[in-house]
Amino acid sequence: MVIGFLLGFVIGFFLSFSFISSSMQGFLQSFLANNSFLTSNGGPPSYPVLGCLISFYRNRRRLLDWYTDLLSVSHCQTIVVRRLGARRTVVTANPDNVEHILKNNFKNFPKGKPFTEILGDLLGCGIFNVDGELWSTQRKLASHEFSTKSLREFLVKTLQEEVDGRLVPLLESAMETEEVLDLQDVFRRFAFDSVCKVSLGYDPCCLDLSKPVPPLVTAFDTASEISAMRGMAPMYLVWKLKRALIVGSEKKLKEAIELVHGCVLEIIRNKRRLSKKRKPKAAPISAVTISCRGCYPLATKRKS
Repeated sequence: MVIGFLLGFVIGFFLSFSFISSSMQGFLQSFLANNSFLTSNGGPPSYPVLGCLISFYRNRRRLLDWYTDLLSVSHCQTIVVRRLGARRTVVTANPDNVEHILKNNFKNFPKGKPFTEILGDLLGCGIFNVDGELWSTQRKLASHEFSTKSLREFLVKTLQEEVDGRLVPLLESAMETEEVLDLQDVFRRFAFDSVCKVSLGYDPCCLDLSKPVPPLVTAFDTASEISAMRGMAPMYLVWKLKRALIVGSEKKLKEAIELVHGCVLEIIRNKRRLSKKRKPKAAPISAVTISCRGCYPLATKRKS
């Protein structure tokens, strides 16, 4: 009943909006076009109430390129993005600002709830999506592991095996058969294989095109893409409403995340069982991953 009411309200709103008279539409278009003073220096065109919602919507599929274009004409290499239904965003490419934010005054610039909400269902409370004490604790653990000689040697060995054993043969085979390869897809597969080997001690064999793509890879790609689309949504309310109702892309995201978490947990369980029977030949980072307990991605707590 509630869902029916909401859908009826939304449909009614858009139907009503579609019947705005042509004269009113002409007035709005003329007003927005003539008020050039509303455009910030170097930033996107911004209008009363709407902010830069129109420009943001038009460029939602190329946000990074759009930001780059705006920053290139900004005298201070910094722009402010204000739009209806979202928090104000400051984008900067000024080296002094970047140094101040990421180095000199890092503690005063946390990621913040708007950022962590977007990626929270996928990344949970891992190091890439937390602030404060939780971030410091995980950073200390990670920095200690990444500073060890054994890990550096393992990384070099893993990358060498992946390049010599799969990447180069794949490119040579494509050259001999004159097959066209999508290099972006090839390097994505290469990266996924390498990361899984180092972090989980698991080989998904993505670069072996003769084998089917593992469900973990497909689910992770889907979850990553939809999570990124949240940040591209002109209004945050859109994806939050879809998540609350578990419909559309948010339903696919929920299913993909559950599959990713299920696959990773199964890998960890298998590694733990093996470690109890014999000393595992696992990567240093995978050993830490398997032995760590505590905070786990939020999506596991949000099952319906």
